[in-house]
Amino acid sequence: MANSKFSVAVLCYVILLLSVGIDAKECNEGLPWVNAYCFGEEVTTPCWAECYKRHGSYAKAYCRNVAPVLPTQVCWCSWTC
Repeated sequence: MANSKFSVAVLCYVILLLSVGIDAKECNEGLPWVNAYCFGEEVTTPCWAECYKRHGSYAKAYCRNVAPVLPTQVCWCSWTC
């Protein structure tokens, strides 16, 4: 009986881990008010700091062209939501 309870617990744990991994989506947000100093897609501290403040330490910060006809890049954040 104890062995079957353990098997059920392990199975539930595996299903939980798989469902979290499968349902994970990537959310994005542009931060045009942040001064983004871009070197390609690399950004400097103001962009990283604002992304971390708004979305936590797992957020990624990078530069992105929002309008290909304009040379301006903006600070962009992505995180798992």
